[in-house]
Amino acid sequence: QSRLALIELKKIEKSAKYIPFYYFLKGMVYFNIKETKKAIECFKKAISLNPSYGDAYNNLGIVYFAEGDEKKAIECFQKALNIEVYATPEYPAHNLALIYKKKGDLDKAISFEKKAITENWRYLLSYISIADLYVKKGDINSAIFWLKKGIEAFPENLRLYFLLGENYLRLGKKKDAKKFFKRIIELDKEGKSSLTKMARDYLDLL
Repeated sequence: QSRLALIELKKIEKSAKYIPFYYFLKGMVYFNIKETKKAIECFKKAISLNPSYGDAYNNLGIVYFAEGDEKKAIECFQKALNIEVYATPEYPAHNLALIYKKKGDLDKAISFEKKAITENWRYLLSYISIADLYVKKGDINSAIFWLKKGIEAFPENLRLYFLLGENYLRLGKKKDAKKFFKRIIELDKEGKSSLTKMARDYLDLL
């Protein structure tokens, strides 16, 4: 309920005007209600109060990316990455990968996903993304390598097993594909996930 959140934030504006987190929250609210210019102003204010505010740089980059200004988005994400005390550099690294994927520079996108995983080996989005990037390059073996790395970090993630199964099918390795589709069914005993149904469909065909 972003509108209600904004009302509450405005109530404490005078007492919170020197607190970076206040402007960060306000920026997120404005972005949620699609008032991007105000969101940009708030994130910039947060940064002016705390030049090492990595999350503010990252979210400012997200707003610019949403606005189609890739140059400014890249600048913001890079600044976030360059902050030594930033606790979650995997976020801007992944966001940079998304930008370069959109630009068609798959190698650069891959390098930033590797950076994200190096910074946080339990960042699921990057494992899925890097596998997809390698598939787009036609390098299925590398996609499989990173999906297996992902499973080391997330041994019960159904999506990773499903993607592994699909990629083994791309290589024509039906026996390996079956193994990973069966693993999904074993993990999701109640069959609640849509991935379980798709895994069963694949097994019926194989």
